[in-house]
Amino acid sequence: MRFLTSLGLLFLFTVLVVSSCSKDEEILIAPTIDTTNGPTIPEPEEVVNASFSGLVIDKFDQAVENALVSFGTDTRLTDENGYFSFANVNIDTRGSLVSVEKEGYFQGSKFVGSKLDKQNFTSIKLIEKVQTGAFQANAGGVVATNDGATIEFAANAIKLENGGLYSGTVNVYATWLDPTADDLTQRMPGDLRAINAADEQQQLTTYGMIGVELEGMGGEPLNIAEGQTATISLPVPSELAASAPATIPLWHFDELTGYWIEEGEARLEGGAYVGTVSHFSFWNCDVPSDFIFIEGTIVDRDGNPLQNVVVQITQLTDGMSGYDITDEDGAFGGPIPANQELILTVFDNCGVVIFTETIGPFSEDTTLPTFSASVTDELVTVSGILIDCENNPVTNGYVKIDLGDSFVTLPTDSEGMISGTINVCDATTIEVTGFDLENLTQSEIVNVNVEDSTSIDLETIFVCEDLSEFLIFKIGELEIIDPDPTARYGLVIVNGVPGTYLTINGKNPETLNGFPIIRIRTVANAPGTYTPDGVFITYTDETPQTVVLSCEISVGEPCDAVTLEITNFSDIGGFITGSFSGILEPSGSSGTTQPVEGSFKIIREE
Repeated sequence: MRFLTSLGLLFLFTVLVVSSCSKDEEILIAPTIDTTNGPTIPEPEEVVNASFSGLVIDKFDQAVENALVSFGTDTRLTDENGYFSFANVNIDTRGSLVSVEKEGYFQGSKFVGSKLDKQNFTSIKLIEKVQTGAFQANAGGVVATNDGATIEFAANAIKLENGGLYSGTVNVYATWLDPTADDLTQRMPGDLRAINAADEQQQLTTYGMIGVELEGMGGEPLNIAEGQTATISLPVPSELAASAPATIPLWHFDELTGYWIEEGEARLEGGAYVGTVSHFSFWNCDVPSDFIFIEGTIVDRDGNPLQNVVVQITQLTDGMSGYDITDEDGAFGGPIPANQELILTVFDNCGVVIFTETIGPFSEDTTLPTFSASVTDELVTVSGILIDCENNPVTNGYVKIDLGDSFVTLPTDSEGMISGTINVCDATTIEVTGFDLENLTQSEIVNVNVEDSTSIDLETIFVCEDLSEFLIFKIGELEIIDPDPTARYGLVIVNGVPGTYLTINGKNPETLNGFPIIRIRTVANAPGTYTPDGVFITYTDETPQTVVLSCEISVGEPCDAVTLEITNFSDIGGFITGSFSGILEPSGSSGTTQPVEGSFKIIREE
């Protein structure tokens, strides 16, 4: 559970993903991190083998497709529903970091925790990176967001990524996050776990935060030069004015660990917190506090566990709240402020309150009694199984249940089974579609009448229809599965004529800066096995840095280290399918020699 400032429900019910899941997020424990010269990050509480899934959405609650989701060194791409999943991974019971990147958005991140052999869920709302303003680096300037936050830059205070002073136009991308917004926990990076100046772990209560990125005229990343500062001013919402302290610590977000790190302070001036910062990422005005952990269980009136319901904890003194989602055992838990009286409220996926009670104060970790919640008439238990075309269970898949104005998803277990309890939100008919993430297939849409139903057996759903296009490649341990390569990747086959490119997705690969690109030169537009004239793969590794792997740049010189097999080569409008594998060398001094392999199915556009 995350504890933070809010005056409303901190979960977006319209896109609630239902799974046989456990906690949405708890304390971050990132993979092993060198903090010799930085704050001390707590050691993992307990690492277990578990699975988790989630949704990536935008500010309109729409799915963000082809977002790159990272968990440790493992990565996934979201599908057309914004869905992703990680199976059988090591997760700390009190949280590990999940990060999301997508061109045109600020980086998103959340913490996910789980119990042994359980499934978890998280929802991440990406913030669009829209240019807020610009100024000349040698003159400085002031940039304001639409919400009243401002950033003041001094003259000659901007540097290039390599440390050199920058003198051109600085494009500013800034976003202020309202601490009273209902969707704050989905939009902000991480949760409010923090390390203070005394190197102590704290829980934060936010009074507002701002994310800032700077770019040069050519899109190159910029930041504040060493020894220089910028001044930020963050408005304090009227709802929080009475409790806002005269001075407040400033905290910056560390993308590597996911913790907020104390650095400086801000003062309250004219209804806004004003402070100076020496670099940019996300900055936060927060009051730190001690915390304890609680855990509990929600059941229905018959004693059956209620999974996938939202449990909100609200502090009585100021309305600040946090939430968690119950797992398949009806269990929830997380950190809360110590020594505070609280209200516990339980919501189903349509936002209907099914339980509320006052709890606390607590001075130490506490296990709450089991709470019995009321069940609405619309609550329906859903079950079924997904089977692939060879009659095998779909163990890496899910069903999407479309309720009209919203949808939920149910992931499959190790036997292809799906199960969950949902509120159908007044719908009388639902649409169910199964997805197989391993074989890149989906089912036909199944229409189900749910009027006056308390349980639905979907029986067997066959997931046999191919996704229209896909691109899969592996670079060493990195694996990318892209169900829509036209949106993110370049795949180019050159037909052997110098300067003539047969572009499968109609994009110039040279312009897909920083994203994986596959460019294959071959000698014929027909099925067969080829030794390519050249293979070039550009990708961004976890550092991040752009890494280029290649084999023989000159046209006509065979790349014996890679084999390309084209299994189908259709006319324009048809499909080109195939696979490739081999070894590629790094270009220049970046990267290391890597084994590569991949397969593709792309509509031929030229």
